[in-house]
Amino acid sequence: MAGYLGNIPVPQSTQARHNYTATASQTTFNTSGYTAGFVDVYLNGVKLIDGTDFTATNGSDVVLTTGATLNDLLEVLIFTAVDLSTAVGGGRYKGERGTNGPAAAAGDIFRVHEQTLNTNVTIDATENALASGPVAVATGVTLTVTTGGNLSIV
Repeated sequence: MAGYLGNIPVPQSTQARHNYTATASQTTFNTSGYTAGFVDVYLNGVKLIDGTDFTATNGSDVVLTTGATLNDLLEVLIFTAVDLSTAVGGGRYKGERGTNGPAAAAGDIFRVHEQTLNTNVTIDATENALASGPVAVATGVTLTVTTGGNLSIV
């Protein structure tokens, strides 16, 4: 969270955006999936009220209370909470406070992480990456360092 002042909020979230151009009187808009209560809906730039202007309860559809007008623009923002303190492979800090998530404090002097890479990773040409070893790459997994990118294992 570049530029954020203060403690980083946990859990953090990811966001998916869906944009639709409505047909005349359209009320139902299918999404990639959501958790009820973690959806914001905008019609022509105006935020709609969950339960009043729309419902989003079945995990896939957003249903407008009143049908949209032809060519109305509907934007659906879907939020997925991510608890970084329990994220697999994200690394943790250990020290005076025991084992903690991604935010360290004074006395949390050890950064710990998994020893095996289990997901394909590419270090881009504009990136520097750092890991402490030994580091193993699981069978069938690819670690790519693009020309200009840097990976240091200490």
